[in-house]
Amino acid sequence: MSPAPEPFDVPVLIVGAGPVGLVLALTLIKNGIKVRIVEKEAGTHKGQRGTGIMPRSLELYQYLGLLPEILKRGRPLLPSLVYKLPGGTEIMKEFYLAEPKETTPSTPIINIRSLGQDRLEKLLHERLEKLGCRVEFKTTMTSFSQFDDHVEVQLVKSGIDQDVTETVQCKWMVGADGAKGIIRKQLGLEFSGETRGVEERFVSGDLEVKNLSDEHWHVWGDPSTILVSLRGTETPGIFHLIMGGQIEFDKVVSDREELAKAVKADACHVHPFFGAQGSNSGVQDAVRPFMPCTIDERAPHTVRPTQFNLAWKLVLVEKGLAAPTLLASYTAERVPVIAEVLRRTTNIHDKTQVMGNDGRGLDAWDRGGSLKMLGINYRWSSIVLDERNPYMAEAPQDPYGVEAGDMVRAGDRAPDAPGLVPIEGGETSLFKIFGPTCHTVLLFAGNDSAEEVRRVLTKLKGYPEDAVRSVVIYPRGALPEVIDDADLVVFDSEQHAYVGYCCSDDDLTIAIVRPDGIVGGIVFGAPGLRRYFRAVFSTLSV
Repeated sequence: MSPAPEPFDVPVLIVGAGPVGLVLALTLIKNGIKVRIVEKEAGTHKGQRGTGIMPRSLELYQYLGLLPEILKRGRPLLPSLVYKLPGGTEIMKEFYLAEPKETTPSTPIINIRSLGQDRLEKLLHERLEKLGCRVEFKTTMTSFSQFDDHVEVQLVKSGIDQDVTETVQCKWMVGADGAKGIIRKQLGLEFSGETRGVEERFVSGDLEVKNLSDEHWHVWGDPSTILVSLRGTETPGIFHLIMGGQIEFDKVVSDREELAKAVKADACHVHPFFGAQGSNSGVQDAVRPFMPCTIDERAPHTVRPTQFNLAWKLVLVEKGLAAPTLLASYTAERVPVIAEVLRRTTNIHDKTQVMGNDGRGLDAWDRGGSLKMLGINYRWSSIVLDERNPYMAEAPQDPYGVEAGDMVRAGDRAPDAPGLVPIEGGETSLFKIFGPTCHTVLLFAGNDSAEEVRRVLTKLKGYPEDAVRSVVIYPRGALPEVIDDADLVVFDSEQHAYVGYCCSDDDLTIAIVRPDGIVGGIVFGAPGLRRYFRAVFSTLSV
């Protein structure tokens, strides 16, 4: 007897194959959810685009097994050189957008990595194809209709001779087609943020440049005249151009050769650097467009890891472990963060507009500190639980964790801890244990909590084994009893875990880490554990 046909064509349809859509697809597939991902363009995006990958994003890429390749294919953030005008050859200042920092046990990834969007997308495509998923290019979503239990989507595939129309029925449709995409427009959703006028537009693109160090980010001028920035990329001799100020944008973008002339002639009008001075004369003669250039009317932002927040919730709903109401927490958690992102990046953009070529306002280039996104938190969320430091409803939200303090709280990023020694031998770390497919329950067992540890582990048996993983962590020097019910038992040989999670050596503390690397709960026993999971696994009666 053949199995009953699936009621829908595919559980999840993702519209848009930029990094956000690709990472979401990869995360869902790793969780056993079938997806289709469509993209209206004919192929992957060209050129560098957003290149800076923040440390928090790198941590999440590690959960997906992508970090080694990103480190291999990318490069560290380059030091910037700002040249003095007039003249354009004397270095006025050398600095980093984000000063390199030393790693710590809780934060092993602390510096920004640079990797062009084209190369990142290529890596994501490779991983998806290994898992049997290919992006459907030249496929445009033209409309969709929502029903109680599914979405009906109209797709148009561009063919050589004619277009082909397809109707797809899916349980979930995810829009990753950007602010200008049809999904946002058809739903009537507002686009938060600002769009500036012509006076704040920029030309960006990739250029081949000879006789210029690609180990630096070179900057001349300011927005009040002409701003030219050339950053070395992962490809020797190829630079990413950002050009703004008083230039004829439409003319420059419409003609590649006109762009080369603009970089040389207009920049020469501001300073003689591109005017055949000394050994640098080869630069102006060798500048030529390498990739298409575009006009950006908004300050560019790096890709945010919002897809991780959505993915694990969608997985639980699709598997029947959570009610669809869980998806509402995505908006509740992410909107305050995105609002703060827009506020901060707009502030940076405004500062760059008042920079002077005499060195005034160079602090506008700073991308360190909170912009590394390591302090982003959801302490106010209705699905996090903190029995150690309960969140007060009247407390102001601090999405970037500027005033977060040193103690880890529910809703915070889960710290790493190296030096964990499993009972069976070897060594591991929390970041090697965390993953995008399950909650990880860390039981800091202490010396006097064996009985409560057993109660908690017994309670965890009631949850799906592929959705929850238990790790019992003993302090250095402890003499643990044999625990058969735990998925993993380790010693904290260097006390990094106990220090990082602010736990006592004596009493049981439980930290529940979500699949997106956020501490969902900090509780003290089985009742707190049940209370946390009741809000997440809302369809289970455990």
